[in-house]
Amino acid sequence: MDDSVSIRTPLTDDECRRLLGGTRRGHLAFTRDALPTLAPVRYALDGDRVVIPAAPDSDHLLPARGAVVVLGVDDFDGESGWSVTVVGPAGTVTDPADVASWDALRWPGPPSRDGHCYVVLHAGVVRGWRSLPAPAGDPRRSA
Repeated sequence: MDDSVSIRTPLTDDECRRLLGGTRRGHLAFTRDALPTLAPVRYALDGDRVVIPAAPDSDHLLPARGAVVVLGVDDFDGESGWSVTVVGPAGTVTDPADVASWDALRWPGPPSRDGHCYVVLHAGVVRGWRSLPAPAGDPRRSA
């Protein structure tokens, strides 16, 4: 029997943003053909914006007028970890000047291919939590 118990605590806005800045990969949840969809993405932060590179044929391109999406980022080792979600309006940006400025951000992996654009998420709601194992002797371990 596994007697491990985790304690889940909320993260502050500053902690969430620090964790978001410490990684560059997450999952983007959006609507495609009226159905919920989840796509792995890489991203960079630009102030209160999450900038996601996309090819012209990417399945996560959004209308320029925008849509509300969710970016989920997390890290777990089995017993402990954290999760942060960013919810807000997003749209696809193809303007060459904007694309060039976001090309200059620090990106993981190879550079985007020609004709690329960006999905830009404006961070409206940022929330997160951390989960840590309950210490030995904690009454929740025997519950």
